[in-house]
Amino acid sequence: MSMTKQQKLGACFGGAVGVVALALGWFLYSAYAERQAAVEGDPEEGLEGLVGAKEKNAGYYATSNPFPSAEAIALVKSNEAAYAAWKADALDLASRGDCPPVPPRLGGTVFKNRLFEQVSRMKKLPGGAMGRICAPTFLFGFDQYLGESGGTPEKADLPRLYVQLATITNVVDILAKSGVLEVRAFDRLATKDEADEGGARNARQRNKPKGKTAKDEAEDGAPKRYDYRLEYTARASAFVKVLNGLAKSPRFYVVSDFGFEREGDSLKARLDRSSSAQGGSSGRGRRGREREKKEQEVETGFVTNPETDPPLLVHMKLSVYDFGRGGVSVASNSAAPESTDSTSTAPKKEGK
Repeated sequence: MSMTKQQKLGACFGGAVGVVALALGWFLYSAYAERQAAVEGDPEEGLEGLVGAKEKNAGYYATSNPFPSAEAIALVKSNEAAYAAWKADALDLASRGDCPPVPPRLGGTVFKNRLFEQVSRMKKLPGGAMGRICAPTFLFGFDQYLGESGGTPEKADLPRLYVQLATITNVVDILAKSGVLEVRAFDRLATKDEADEGGARNARQRNKPKGKTAKDEAEDGAPKRYDYRLEYTARASAFVKVLNGLAKSPRFYVVSDFGFEREGDSLKARLDRSSSAQGGSSGRGRRGREREKKEQEVETGFVTNPETDPPLLVHMKLSVYDFGRGGVSVASNSAAPESTDSTSTAPKKEGK
């Protein structure tokens, strides 16, 4: 019986589908075989397989020496030596302006006398307050120890006061050399370390290792930070000189915050007047607008005249870091209380 046209087309289509199915089956079988060979290996083809590789690696690590090689140990030691050398150089550079160690026999009375001498010297520095850098009653933040009701510092506070006095005298000298008109405030701020130091002082003394000096303890610990807040009046050029002087100083000064305004008028009010004046001059002629623009620039301080421009009232927060490595004196006239017995300042006579 002869096949119809539809039956012939159906047979051809079925044959094509069968060929495609056989090809797909062959590809799937080949992929499965390759996967099995990759996982379990094929001895005939010389393939080890993933399972064999894992077993081989596990056996290698189980039987090999777990310690690093001599070359690796030498490289680590070399890196440690290089880092130690870099750290020592960095500390020497950062601590070149550290205050010298506090004299061990420094007494409260001797320190107070030195404090009075330094404050009296700073009061005589030139400035714009009747020819001086500060008012006659200004005590540079040491009101607690100077004046009629001033007391003698406690022995436990002497190391901190010693560093603060040396720092304040150095900063005031920088202000005077920069042309600051008047110092109005100089506050010694207590940091968190200083606040915790009082309660932990007795515990440190009890747990202090024998044979370890104070200098060794300072080198082992973190650097100490002392915070100050000061306020002074100065021209814009003098303010820039102050920042440059602090940056050039051997001491590790960090100006963490500062702000300024015109004396007798806020900077915001002057800028508001400038904006309103610019809005009201839109209907004027070109020459009139240019002339008014120049007048506004002079008024707002964008174009300044050192002779007539009002001074700035500067607020500044200053942080000073001491790395405890016993640096040299930061200035020839810095406060450096001498190592003197607390009961007497007279030199001792040598026996014959």
